[in-house]
Parts: sequence; structure tokens; C-alpha cells
Amino acid sequence: MKARRIVMGHDSAGCSVVLEDDDVEPFTASLLPGVEIHRLWEIDEQPSLPVTGVKPPSNGPFYPLPGGLRFGLLTIPSGLDYVPPEGADVTAAMAETERTFPGMPAAFDPDRPGMHTTETVDFIIVVSGKGRMRTDDGVEFTLSAGDCLVQNGTAHAWFNDSAEPFVLGFVLCGATSAS
Repeated sequence: MKARRIVMGHDSAGCSVVLEDDDVEPFTASLLPGVEIHRLWEIDEQPSLPVTGVKPPSNGPFYPLPGGLRFGLLTIPSGLDYVPPEGADVTAAMAETERTFPGMPAAFDPDRPGMHTTETVDFIIVVSGKGRMRTDDGVEFTLSAGDCLVQNGTAHAWFNDSAEPFVLGFVLCGATSAS
């Protein structure tokens, strides 16, 4: 999927200005074949205004720490089952995923394919396609374009049974856990 990012900010006179208007290439990992993640904007600390420049994507954790946020697009291909292809070097694939998405592998439950839990509040909107979300108690529900979801640090997994890509827009807000 093509993703265009337009970043607005201020010039030296305080007027609105386009700071960047460019396509953003997706990040991928062989452990998640066909999955694309466009990292559109990342903040690791309280933002301050005015914004006068564009920062590159963070080299820090994929999931934001408390007070941070991540804005992006997630494309889930048809048939994703989270099972490594036969003959895959899982150790190398995990290392690649950790390099590309620091901290992501640790969020996944090795006994339940695709199930992951993060210390984030996630705001999700289905941009296109149709897919399923499964909770840790096995409940599943279908989501389609226009559906919105607020995920409050709960375990979940995404699936796409349709022929079309399942595309989600997301904002992940770093939170603290009482446990």
C-alpha cells in the first residue's frame, strides 16, 4: 500500500507551512510475511509547539513508552496465520524482527499465534478491507472499513480471511500498567 505523509508546522513567522509531503515506505519482517507497517509519526516525549522540523522515525521501541505515541498504518495480508514458513530460520527471523521493530517480539505470546499484549492505549480505524480481531478468551469479531476500536492494553490478535488487504490506521499511546 502506498502511504503519503503530509506534516504541517510553522515557519519563522508563525504561519502554517507544509514541512514535509512525501511517500513513506513500509517496514516489513520475514516473520510476518506480507505484513506492512508504515511508521508515519513517532513521539517519545511530550510534544511542544510550534513544530518547525520533521524528525526521522524513532530508533527506539516499536511500542511507545508512557507518554509516547506511534501513528501509522498496518496492512494485514489475506491468510496471515503467524506460523513461520516451513524450513524458516526462526532464530534469524526473530532477530530481524527485533531489529526492524524493537520490542515487538516480546509482546507476542509464543503459545498463541498472533496474540500480543502491549502497555498502550490503541486507537484503531479500519481504513479498508475486512478482518477479525480475536481476544485472549477466544472471542472474535469482524471489523470492516469505517469501524473504530479502542484497545486498552488487552491481549488480541489480527486476522484477514478475505482476499483483499485488511488495512488499519492506528495511534498507540504509551501507558503505565498497575501490575
